[in-house]
Amino acid sequence: MRPDPRFLSRREFFLLAGTTSAVRAAENDFWNSKPPSQWTVGDIYRLMNHSPWAKRVQAWRPDITNSQLKDRVGVFPPTGYVFGPTGVVTWESAPPIRDAFKSPLPPEFEDSYVIGVDSFPLQDTPNLDYLSGATRLRYSGQPKWTAPVSAMQEVIRNSTVYLFGFSHRAAPVGRHGGEVIFETQMGEWVIQARFSPKEMLYRKQLAL
Repeated sequence: MRPDPRFLSRREFFLLAGTTSAVRAAENDFWNSKPPSQWTVGDIYRLMNHSPWAKRVQAWRPDITNSQLKDRVGVFPPTGYVFGPTGVVTWESAPPIRDAFKSPLPPEFEDSYVIGVDSFPLQDTPNLDYLSGATRLRYSGQPKWTAPVSAMQEVIRNSTVYLFGFSHRAAPVGRHGGEVIFETQMGEWVIQARFSPKEMLYRKQLAL
């Protein structure tokens, strides 16, 4: 029996995915070649961490110290950013993600694209209203658009996951063209993830 991904931590996924059989299973785009009932733990790990629907990213913030140094001595600092914690940004409403979890999204996310932010070890729990206002989804293609959060929820899995909903009407995503860029700020850290719709195909259909 394949373990239920809802009850495995990302660390457990990582250890399991490190086995030879899991690596072999993750070599191809299994989501288009195997039914969900045949997905292994290694497959699901890849889908939830390294796939068109899941991006492992590192948070960052401006290097304030170097910026102040620039103002004082007139020399451009060697770096403009400080990098912080890492985590995963997942397109939670995508059908392959829902097939992996075997559960629907909460009803408040109906008719919305849903992005999840997971595994960022932040010291302070952000206020949900603040997070909602500091989060957006934007499109780099034509026509360009920026969509605000329409619904938000904090859920507890093996860690705290923040789910952000964006109305389909406010975020018209096509199969071709530019990237969809998710951006939020949690405390001092900026989190950004880029998704390519032309790669997000599941059973030959755009899967968002």
